[in-house]
Amino acid sequence: MLVCVGSTNPVKLEAVKDAIKEIGKEWEIKGVQVSSNVSEQPWCNETLVGARNRAINALIQEGCDVGVGIEGGVCWERERIVAFAAIYVVNREKENFSYSPAFTLSNELAKLVIRGKELGEATDIVYGKTNTKHGEGAVGMLTKIVDRKRLYKDAVILALYPFYMESER
Repeated sequence: MLVCVGSTNPVKLEAVKDAIKEIGKEWEIKGVQVSSNVSEQPWCNETLVGARNRAINALIQEGCDVGVGIEGGVCWERERIVAFAAIYVVNREKENFSYSPAFTLSNELAKLVIRGKELGEATDIVYGKTNTKHGEGAVGMLTKIVDRKRLYKDAVILALYPFYMESER
């Protein structure tokens, strides 16, 4: 089975690869550059819409059996900004989704995001780094323990279960 991930970001591809390995499948994984058709920094429900769009746009690529979309987003919660990811999985018969854990942003990151910066760009500015969204991401910089791949992996498994459990019945 060919699983097409709607991104070429190595963190997203590794999270899907690790999730598929953990569930014991030997599915092939391919990253494809697709559009999420949402804002560069999605807010709240727009995040799930972007993940779904990525999954569908990945699925329509030649030879793909399953499309996976991972979209990072932010939302207001209790007067704070939280960051999270939505994961969406589709094939030609069904769809499923899940969310990663959410985490609050530091005041410095939140201010930049409110001003219109994408979280990855804001993280690079605050921490003086380059391209953190292809590595540890804001979550890794804030926690020093949980990186983006870890944040995504279990959520990918949760979104995938209808696709791998059906064959086990």
